[in-house]
Amino acid sequence: MKRALVLLALVSLTAPPSAQAGGGTGAVRRSAPNFTFTDLGGERVSLAELRGEVVIVQFGDVGCAVCRDNDRLLRHYQLEYATHGLVVVSLHGRATLDELRRYDAGFTFSTLAGLDPGQAIARRYHALPIPTTVFIGRDGVIRDVRRGRLDEDDLLRSLQGLL
Repeated sequence: MKRALVLLALVSLTAPPSAQAGGGTGAVRRSAPNFTFTDLGGERVSLAELRGEVVIVQFGDVGCAVCRDNDRLLRHYQLEYATHGLVVVSLHGRATLDELRRYDAGFTFSTLAGLDPGQAIARRYHALPIPTTVFIGRDGVIRDVRRGRLDEDDLLRSLQGLL
């Protein structure tokens, strides 16, 4: 029994960061669960409607500085690569609609942004703690997950082969 516990501890310490809670990156390669949310314009949007596009889902919070930095970077790339089929979705579990509207207005470029009441979508995606960024291919398969701060190199590595 003691040997099994030591082995389990060693395996968890050597697991890639993506396998650990709050870890760095990792290719997941599973179908992305469908979800629906209401965007800031009052329109219902579902992931299924975005199939055929490269979708990046940013799970964050309006009060999180790292989330804001990630959002700023993602919005810049969405603008640059929108004609190549890149869509960014920014979901927030702990905000009111007014708070999210003020947050969104603080950026030069808008994106699909909405509320994730009770972080229900984030939980289905195992996207806690926040910020967590999920990269979904045109085929609806999760290709990468990044936890914490995104830098431009991380983003470009995750987008490689998707666009």
